Amino acid sequence: MPANFYKFKKSFFVFEEVIIKYFNPIYNIGLQDIRNAWLLENTPVKLKTAIYRGNLIFRLPASGKRISYLTLKKGLMKKTIVLRLPLDLLPF
Repeated sequence: MPANFYKFKKSFFVFEEVIIKYFNPIYNIGLQDIRNAWLLENTPVKLKTAIYRGNLIFRLPASGKRISYLTLKKGLMKKTIVLRLPLDLLPF
């Protein structure tokens, strides 16, 4: 093998920072603001928001379970969490 086989190319990583202001430890969900909620597991996942029967709800990605904002609001605690998500840029 050539001597420079294991040398890595220089690569630049761009990150998107998401600041979570409130956290619910029961559901393991963080709120960025009233419309942006994140499920904080191994890889953070943004939850879909919708209006269901006049209430703001958040949908979990795998099960589709609905969690209303009022239910989520009961267990909120003020905690600042910074998520650094990799941003994939197109090569052209």
